[in-house]
Amino acid sequence: MTKNLFKQSVAALAVLGAMPTFAGPATYAGSLCTSVSGFSAPSMFRSGRLINQTGAALEVVCPVQRNVTIPGFNETVSFLVTARDPHLTENVCCTATVTESDGTALASDTGCTSGADTANPKTISLSVPTTFASVSGFIALRCELPAPYSGFQSALSSFYISE
Repeated sequence: MTKNLFKQSVAALAVLGAMPTFAGPATYAGSLCTSVSGFSAPSMFRSGRLINQTGAALEVVCPVQRNVTIPGFNETVSFLVTARDPHLTENVCCTATVTESDGTALASDTGCTSGADTANPKTISLSVPTTFASVSGFIALRCELPAPYSGFQSALSSFYISE
């Protein structure tokens, strides 16, 4: 009897472990993002910022913990990206996408900073419409940072996600 109860408990834990977890709203450091364009790597700072000191525009992709509601797997995703944008003619732009495991984009939202500011961070608010994604789908955040301008570098400080 005890042996069967133990086996059932182990089986139940294995099933729960295979299901997506609920992580709740979270803020992630920009330094978690990785470059997907250009031949130079961005600088990472202990503060958690990702700074574009490459001399060219830089595209990065950021990991996101996906929260799902079983059995629906419906996604309503909001992002608040904090970035520094000192460039006079180019902006920091980000796109959040709910995607199936094969890469098919289901829904997305894009936003950009506006105007240059060398001293203060700017925010980009993204809201992906509610969509159905399978259990193996994922969320992607992609940001484009302009090249340094007059000695000032663009930076991705953090991103907040709420599902």
